Amino acid sequence: MVFTFIKKVIKYYVDKFINWLRIQRFNLELDNDIKKYHEQLDKKIKKPKVIETGTFGKDGWSISIGKIKDGN
Repeated sequence: MVFTFIKKVIKYYVDKFINWLRIQRFNLELDNDIKKYHEQLDKKIKKPKVIETGTFGKDGWSISIGKIKDGN
């Protein structure tokens, strides 16, 4: 009788551990899919670049004046 109880307790915790591993694997796969989606989205969207054309300043500070170039 004690042996069957211990067997059921061990089975219960093994099942809980296996379920936890499945959840962790699912979360990892989901994070990887989201990361791949964002990388593909970043490749499609062209980000603007700032081209510095000149600066002016006074007393140790300066402001950059530039143009924004679309694309790469």
